[in-house]
Amino acid sequence: MSASSRRSELAARAAAVTTSVAATPAEPERSEGSDGEPRVPRTRPVRVTVELSPMEHKQLRRWCAETSADLDLPVVAGAEVFRALLNLMHDDPAVAEQVRAELARTGGSRRRH
Repeated sequence: MSASSRRSELAARAAAVTTSVAATPAEPERSEGSDGEPRVPRTRPVRVTVELSPMEHKQLRRWCAETSADLDLPVVAGAEVFRALLNLMHDDPAVAEQVRAELARTGGSRRRH
């Protein structure tokens, strides 16, 4: 496979992921507060922080740089990689199972309990 056809294929796959996310509105969660009154669903973005080891961060930056070159994009942000993985786990049970298997293998958390 040539570099340009690979680039085109990756760009099409990235566009499909972005389109599927934008096209599927999230169902608002309905729940009750402690007083029994319905809670208003959260609408603002939620910030998530991930601590990576220096080697993991280097791997992520390298992958982002290679992918931005492959897709002819100015930059691929690490946060976008995590968003794409989240969407892939949601849409593809096989990907979700791979993540579960990795979590089972590593113990599921690096946090000290």
